[in-house]
Amino acid sequence: MSVQEEKYKNIFYPLQWKAVSAINTGIMLCAFMVIAYCIWTLDRGFEITDEAYYLLLAMHADSVEFYISAQQWITSGIWQITGSLVWFRAAGMALLLASSTLLALGVFSMCQRLDLVADRIESKSLVIAGSVVGAMLYASTINLSPCYNLLASVGAYAAAGMVLLALNRLNLTSKYVLYAFAGCAAGVAVVAKPSAGVAMLALLVLWVVLFEFLRRDKVFGTAAIVFGAIIFTGVLLLVNTTVSEALQAIGRGMQLFRMVQVETVGARLLRYFIEYWTYILITLRSFAIPILAMMVYVITRRTFFAKLSLVAIVVTLILGRHMYSGWNTDGSFPAPVAIYAMLGIVLILSISIWNKNRSTLIFFSGLLVLPYTVAIGTGNVLFSQAVDSLAPWAAMVVALMVSNRHNDFKKIITLIAGFCFILTIALQIVTSGLRPYHLSSSLTKQDKTVVIGNLGKMKVDGSTFKFIVDLEAATKVCNITPGTPFLGLYNIPGVALPFQAIPVMTPWLNNRDQAEFVLERDHSGSLHSAVLAIKIEANGVYPLMPRQLVEFPSGYRYCGMATYPFGQQKFQIWQPRYLKLS
Repeated sequence: MSVQEEKYKNIFYPLQWKAVSAINTGIMLCAFMVIAYCIWTLDRGFEITDEAYYLLLAMHADSVEFYISAQQWITSGIWQITGSLVWFRAAGMALLLASSTLLALGVFSMCQRLDLVADRIESKSLVIAGSVVGAMLYASTINLSPCYNLLASVGAYAAAGMVLLALNRLNLTSKYVLYAFAGCAAGVAVVAKPSAGVAMLALLVLWVVLFEFLRRDKVFGTAAIVFGAIIFTGVLLLVNTTVSEALQAIGRGMQLFRMVQVETVGARLLRYFIEYWTYILITLRSFAIPILAMMVYVITRRTFFAKLSLVAIVVTLILGRHMYSGWNTDGSFPAPVAIYAMLGIVLILSISIWNKNRSTLIFFSGLLVLPYTVAIGTGNVLFSQAVDSLAPWAAMVVALMVSNRHNDFKKIITLIAGFCFILTIALQIVTSGLRPYHLSSSLTKQDKTVVIGNLGKMKVDGSTFKFIVDLEAATKVCNITPGTPFLGLYNIPGVALPFQAIPVMTPWLNNRDQAEFVLERDHSGSLHSAVLAIKIEANGVYPLMPRQLVEFPSGYRYCGMATYPFGQQKFQIWQPRYLKLS
């Protein structure tokens, strides 16, 4: 120990345990704060694009004939159990809480196996709290309705947690049961987001092969995971459809997908690489002083540089507004550079722990990679997409904070840096409601109660309240009854929800090519009875109409108009003229 560290210890040692207790309490309070916030948001806001798409898939799974993700095989069951938007969102929240807790238990168990933490209830509780805070960061991007991203995160957390628990089991029965259930959890991701499911399975198998001591356990552990994934996916498929119908739906879904996402796999991977390293450089520039100062401290053991780094972290977080989240006005999500920077600082401080031997390096590397197994395949920026599944990083940071491998001084520094990481995530969650996804006003202004179709009671702002009222007026004008076929042009699936209408074959229509592709394959004649919602330009110009509606508005009755406040989007509602009013 250096002279500086000895001096620091003699001066501040009486305060050390008070500081540790305060930070531990702060982590628990962060977990309670984000849980309370997420509960508060459950009945606030009505968004007509992404969430509406998830809802319509869950509510009308049997009518969906085009998809590349079979998320509706899972979410339809969740909707049947919940039956309202509030409880549907609550189910998504509960899944994240349960799976992130399971992940934390697995991380703690593996840290025990590697002799990095003591078997203390307090330490385990802190890792769970950190994992929960990381998982709830999902709520800063979009609401908690179950969907392909949320289910992929849930599957990853649960599968990784059970594999890590199994690796520390001596009883063969419990070990292989855990492996099989881990495969089932991975199957959730395979169904909801196939690219993520495959990547996740590869990571789980790698952990089993590298960490199991016996060849028997390597082989049968891998077999149990793969068996669980296959059985879960197969049973879910057969309960919902047939193999031939699923293959046809996925094939057509891919054709629809390519009409919007024209990027090739190679081009996407190259974009991932370029964007990722671009944002890494931005992170290094933004947090250059705290990162460099902490590196100098680790090398020289001079406490001045550790103090400088901690002060620079706080100053950078405040001046850079990094603890404030929400969507930018241009529709982009801010890159989480502060999260990456503080993760890096904690890893710099803990290099002697995670780099102690090959096993610790493999374990912590897997936790670093796990969010990207969930994100892989996204059309968004990969660097930012990690925030949808951040529980592994948060659990890892807290595990390093409570590790018994630090000396007294370094432990305090690690605790402070790690707490900054957790607190920043928590604050980003609770401030994200000020700039929510595709809503024109903050969640604090969503205070007018309205009943939306069969979604139940929700709280919305005044402009959205008027939007719902205008759609209900159009319903009365044209006597639109529940179950009426619906066609939305374009990217406006949520307009169907107040009508309780059912989209023709798929809720997802973003352009004319997609609409023509779907209507060509509609042999039920739904177009002739479908209520039509059209998003018109500010100057009153209609979008490009599919050729099946080339004679529009001939043959249609005008029902009304409504304006969705986000972007002041104006919609006209039309109904085939031959339908008679009752």
